Amino acid sequence: MRHSVTPVRTACLLAAGVAVLSLSGSWCSKANAQTLTALTTFGSNGWLAPNAIPQLLTDNSSRGLGVSPTTGNLVLPARTSGTTGNNVWVISGSTGAVTGSLTPPTGGYTGGTFIINGAGVGADGAVYVANLSTSAAAAFKVYSWAGDSDFVTPANVAFSGTFTGGAPRYGDAFAVYGSGTAAKFAAAGSNSAAANVNSYFAVGSLSGTATQSATPYLQVVNSQTTTAGNNGYRLGLSFINDSSLLGTQGGNKLYSTTFIPSVSNIETTGTTNWSASNRPIAYLSHNGTPYVATIDTNSSTVSLFDLTNPALPLLTGTGNTTVGSLIANGNGTGGIGWGPYLGNDQYNLYAMSSNQGIQAFVVTVPEPSTYAMMGGAFAVIGLIASRKRRSAG
Repeated sequence: MRHSVTPVRTACLLAAGVAVLSLSGSWCSKANAQTLTALTTFGSNGWLAPNAIPQLLTDNSSRGLGVSPTTGNLVLPARTSGTTGNNVWVISGSTGAVTGSLTPPTGGYTGGTFIINGAGVGADGAVYVANLSTSAAAAFKVYSWAGDSDFVTPANVAFSGTFTGGAPRYGDAFAVYGSGTAAKFAAAGSNSAAANVNSYFAVGSLSGTATQSATPYLQVVNSQTTTAGNNGYRLGLSFINDSSLLGTQGGNKLYSTTFIPSVSNIETTGTTNWSASNRPIAYLSHNGTPYVATIDTNSSTVSLFDLTNPALPLLTGTGNTTVGSLIANGNGTGGIGWGPYLGNDQYNLYAMSSNQGIQAFVVTVPEPSTYAMMGGAFAVIGLIASRKRRSAG
């Protein structure tokens, strides 16, 4: 049975909150709230298991998940035969109950290898769902709704376009940033065959204008070779801000990029503590400290990392509310997202690995200064030990 939380200890540096070893050899510590705890009102003790609702099966048909930062509800595109086919479902972030489905565009969803696949929600609560395009001749499409209660008004087409000179596959990972006419998307691309094509991603506007275009970005630009692996952004994308992204396909690598027209600067941001099967990612900045949450698409373990040092993501806690054996997620797909701020340094976090259900947590974000203070504490310990050695000599 997996229903576990593995917090990282937080203790005290005198009155400041970091653990130090006293001269007598004992630790001065204080109790630490668990970093990730199950949101027990959601599903069964924080897990909406496969087959708990007909929209969430084990047929690889649900590969993306959006979370509203305004309502806390979940958006689930599903192509499952368990319901009436291709629909975008809204799930209560409190209980896991299905509250309805968003209305398709007039004429229905059309185009793409999968006509609906990824989901994202803007800062204003607007909902966006993308298809999966695997051909340069097939349009990549993004549909939009004003909010997650838009059960009557048909969807608009917020983006429809093809990408030239790039990889033919777009949409395994999908992310949204901003609101209104300034909202934009990022869609991961991949191509394992074309020369010098490691991993494209496309960034475009969600304004819904008649003529749409988006720029694919390479990992090799202006003769700048990077350490990013082939298709490195394919299975996880999250905006840092309006011009920066995090991405991963797993493989013990997390990448960051700052993009401007025609230029893409990419660097490896970490390997230690990052599982080879950590794929869907969600960025959070809390009190100025950057964090990223991720889900392991093999075990469904959810992890939170402090990215203050981007070269070495610091694991701050893990959790897993699933129970029993899990059906394999051979595609490495899923979704993860933060709910609205709850106060008291807490957020709800929702994570899905395809075929393995949806988990819900209450995350208590560690104090931003804790880890820097820990470093200072150990420096003090070293200084004390050094002085003792000199005195003994």
